[in-house]
Parts: sequence; structure tokens; C-alpha cells
Amino acid sequence: MLALLCAVVLASMTIIAACVTATPATDTADPGFPFGPSSAGVQPLAYVQDIKPIFDVDCASCHSSRDARGNYSVSTYPDTVSGQRAGDAQSSVVVDSSPGGSMYQYFSGDRQTKATKVFRWVVVYNLAQTR
Repeated sequence: MLALLCAVVLASMTIIAACVTATPATDTADPGFPFGPSSAGVQPLAYVQDIKPIFDVDCASCHSSRDARGNYSVSTYPDTVSGQRAGDAQSSVVVDSSPGGSMYQYFSGDRQTKATKVFRWVVVYNLAQTR
């Protein structure tokens, strides 16, 4: 009787364990808060291909080498990453371009997607220059 009970318990535990491990993880490393689900996709982000075009259109008129308001220039990669910390969500470029940040209002078009790209570029992709 005890052997039968042990066999039933063991079989039940095996079935339960199989159910738990059968579901794959759905975490895609999306930053979530404060931007919600990313519309930037899962492709790696890099300065040359993804961030520079945004900064050229929306930021360079005030933050170029010749007119670096706030002592911050987006003219070159070294200028752009100067003072930023790879992987740090508190880096000034992340904070300033986040919803509620001082520069968010200057993004043209889909602001949330642009802010999410900047966030992911700094925090997830560690200020990658190119891919």
C-alpha cells in the first residue's frame, strides 16, 4: 500500500514539474517601466544606425559642437557618449529624453519609440557605436 502511495505521489510530482517547465519564458528584456512595451523591436540598437539619425533631426539644432546648449553635443559619437554611463538608466541622456524629461518634448513624431530607443541603447546595449 505504501509503495502504491509513493508511486502515485511521485507520478503526480513528475506531471506537475512537466507542466511548469513546458512554458517557455516570454521575457524579451523589454525595459517596461517607464516606457511600457517596446515598439523599438528586439533588434540590437547602435548609435550610428539608430540613435544618430534621431539626434540629427531632433537634437543637433541646439546641441551641435558649435552651439552645445547645456554643454552637451550630439555632433559625434564621442561627444554624445561623453559623461554617459553604459548600462545606467540614470545617465543624463536617458533621464532628459524620458517622458517627463526636459528634452522629451523636442522629439518629433513617435516620441515614446524614440525615448525607448535611447533608453535601450544606453541601458541594454551599453552605448554601442555600431552593429
